[in-house]
Amino acid sequence: MNTGLFSPLRGANYRWLWIGQFVSVLGDKINQIAMAMMVYTVTGSMLQMGIMLGITLLPAALFGVFAGVYVDRWNRRTTMIAADLIRAVLVLLIPFVARFGIGWVYLVAFIVSTVSLFFVPAKRAMIPDLVPEDQLTAANSLDSASEAVAELGGLAVGAALVALLGHVAAFGVDAISFVFSAAMISFISVPRATPANETAARSMMTEAIEGLRYIWDNDVLRDLIGVYGIAAVFGAGGIALTYAMALKRFQAGAPGVALLDAAVTFGIVLGAIIVGRSGSRRAGAKFLLGIGGVGLSIFALAFAQNIWLAAVFLFLGGIANMLFVIPAATLLQVRSVDSVRGRVMAASSTVSRIAMVAGVVIVGAMADSIPLVWVASGVGAGAMAAAVAGSMRVALREA
Repeated sequence: MNTGLFSPLRGANYRWLWIGQFVSVLGDKINQIAMAMMVYTVTGSMLQMGIMLGITLLPAALFGVFAGVYVDRWNRRTTMIAADLIRAVLVLLIPFVARFGIGWVYLVAFIVSTVSLFFVPAKRAMIPDLVPEDQLTAANSLDSASEAVAELGGLAVGAALVALLGHVAAFGVDAISFVFSAAMISFISVPRATPANETAARSMMTEAIEGLRYIWDNDVLRDLIGVYGIAAVFGAGGIALTYAMALKRFQAGAPGVALLDAAVTFGIVLGAIIVGRSGSRRAGAKFLLGIGGVGLSIFALAFAQNIWLAAVFLFLGGIANMLFVIPAATLLQVRSVDSVRGRVMAASSTVSRIAMVAGVVIVGAMADSIPLVWVASGVGAGAMAAAVAGSMRVALREA
């Protein structure tokens, strides 16, 4: 069977999902620009923009594991359609509730992020039902690559749309993208329906604990999520360093931030293509190699003498990022049975989100008081140490 990067698109079910998600991610990035501009326009505060980011990440920390319980209880296709339609309505409300105070905007943004907790694990848990197992790595790679391309396009379109028509129109475009995604998902015919949960009468807490116990009892899943969480702290720290390098070391302003961000994104696209073409063999080794590669790129960033060399290191870091993200997703999918896959995906997402917030906050604070060369070299060394520690876990290394 053909397992090339684009082979999953030959199947109608995955193709419908991919088309819908590409458009939806475009809309999300347009919404991100519109939200940032609206909050800054209303408050005039960069701090408030930071609070908005924290609010969008908070639901994953609070409810992520429990959302996974319902992803396993409910039909995943129906869950995704409902989540898209609910989010479409909510984003349309944002510019109108802003008239009553910024607190209402935060509340709606919090609810939107909470609803997304059901969509993302459901999507990731359903992908193994849409493609053969030997195409799973390609499907995850294609998903990551197209998401990165859509983010680039969405940021550009969003900036132009907000500048020309204002943020209200941008929220409308995002709502349309959610409706389009729901329509595409409605065309999917899942060949293997999610089995009904025979223990649905049990409490949500009981099922959440059951999912966590399933992870703990599986050597590969336990080690994978643990190492991923540690790596995510340092990887997110790299994001904070990217901004600090552009703004503080190179004094390059917004164009410098855009250049470094674009370098990472192009690296992600190329990395996804490379991993997608490599197949699913030695996923654990690729995962660990990717973490080490990200650490090495951040370590090298500490000694970049100009922004162009920094862009090269970050481009290589983007490639390495896909080398650990995509194999991790594939291992989570194939190492978990269908009845708990939603909880496994949700737990992984929760750990990574909490770790990312910690990484951004800690490294951001360090960058204000410690020379960037020491911060970057320390973050890079930490990521490489995480890779070495993970390689000592035989089950993970040989998965």
